[in-house]
Amino acid sequence: MSSVGSCASVVSFRGEDGVDINECLDELYRDIQANLNESQCSVRTMARLKEDDEFLECVPIHFAVLDYVDILTGLFSELSQVSKDVLGRPSKEDKDEYKKMCDGRKERIAKLKADAKKQAAEEKELMKKVKKLNIITE
Repeated sequence: MSSVGSCASVVSFRGEDGVDINECLDELYRDIQANLNESQCSVRTMARLKEDDEFLECVPIHFAVLDYVDILTGLFSELSQVSKDVLGRPSKEDKDEYKKMCDGRKERIAKLKADAKKQAAEEKELMKKVKKLNIITE
């Protein structure tokens, strides 16, 4: 069991106010880990079935993986909100610096996304050239 300092000892969690942060985090991470484990096992099972060319048996497993992804998305949203609750609001003195930090983060994320998009386009163009040269056949 983990322990968190007392400055933010209670948070809102799953519609309930005043939940102990340690209980909240333990439950949240236990649920995340369980769903990660289940999704991993499901994909491995699907991979084994695909080796035997059992496509239709894979479909329900694929749907289960999509369900795990949806659950995990919700769990990570909860984690984001818990983190926000723990952080709290900036003081008047910290407000301007906090805004700068948030703006900097947004810029870094936008740059990462733009770089990833550019790299994907470059890889796609490279694959076109490779196929044109008949180095790789489909």
